[in-house]
Amino acid sequence: MKIGFICGKTSEKCLDESLVKKIPKKYRIYDLIHTDVALAYLIKEKFPDIQVDIILPRDISNQRLQKNDINFPIGYDVINAINDDPYITKFNGKSGIDKLDKIYKNKKNKIFPSYEFMNFIWDKKKYLQVFQKNNIPISPTIFIKNNIQKKKLLQKIQKYKWKEFIIKPIGGTSSLGLDKFKLSNCLKDISNLNEYFEENNEIYKEYLVQELITGFRKYGEIKSFWINGKYSYAVNIIDRTKKDDFIDNDPNYKVQELIDPKVVQEITKIGKKIIETIPKISFNKKKYIPAMVRIDFTCCLHNKKFSPSNYFVNEIESDIAGTYINYPNIKYPMLEVMADTYVKKAKDLLPSSSALKKRNIR
Repeated sequence: MKIGFICGKTSEKCLDESLVKKIPKKYRIYDLIHTDVALAYLIKEKFPDIQVDIILPRDISNQRLQKNDINFPIGYDVINAINDDPYITKFNGKSGIDKLDKIYKNKKNKIFPSYEFMNFIWDKKKYLQVFQKNNIPISPTIFIKNNIQKKKLLQKIQKYKWKEFIIKPIGGTSSLGLDKFKLSNCLKDISNLNEYFEENNEIYKEYLVQELITGFRKYGEIKSFWINGKYSYAVNIIDRTKKDDFIDNDPNYKVQELIDPKVVQEITKIGKKIIETIPKISFNKKKYIPAMVRIDFTCCLHNKKFSPSNYFVNEIESDIAGTYINYPNIKYPMLEVMADTYVKKAKDLLPSSSALKKRNIR
């Protein structure tokens, strides 16, 4: 069995120095070995009967992917290309992004999760609407095109009675393109809103607008990890840094394992419903769940007082999502668990080894 791992993380340094020392320097990005490459290399070490193909973004091609029996994107996809994270010449700009998009769409490339599933994850509008229909708690959201008339947008916000609001591009990762606004300021002077769209409209076509939830800074955002459909661990991210001045070891930026049992109980209840709701992945004429999904929660819906019952879903991400194991206080053995998970998933997805041998003989 030959498994390809599409890597490309740029901000998740692997802390396992003994493992990093074994990994060839050619797999470094920005002079570091990141957790996605470390995971692929660990599988190579732990399962010597499996051929592991570590694919960096610059090496992605139909020819490379089709040499493998299955390919898992764990560090780079179309959203990374849109945000130049990392910058790859052949996937830069509209023509480059379209080129990568076609590679991910190509069924012959045996990419798991499928393009259809990844497209669902990439499109926050799509999954938030699905969650809303299934009574999964989300923050009320206005979806807009990049040519929206600003006065009409402000009228919609006034109807919701939001004093402050955020705008975030659909297709933006992390906080890229996100900005905060005060309604009263925008009603007096619309120039800041105009500048925001002028800056982002060249890249993004759609945006979402939501009430500014003060709990993000006060209570943090919970990143929960669901491996093979089951809750595995969660971290709470508390960010009280000022915009654009985050530095390593900043005391205002904390990543802590989630241990509050009442909060864990609430998010797992919601998370189970999400796992049931998200589309299953078609592969070899069968339906599967992804190897890993990250579900992000925050408090408090409608800026109510703190209570586990007031947590809501902010975002979902796939295997490429940050794991936060690059923080030394996060002890969950993510690399070891995911190494076993991907090998088991590959064996579930693929024909038996004897069938593979017959196919290769032909």
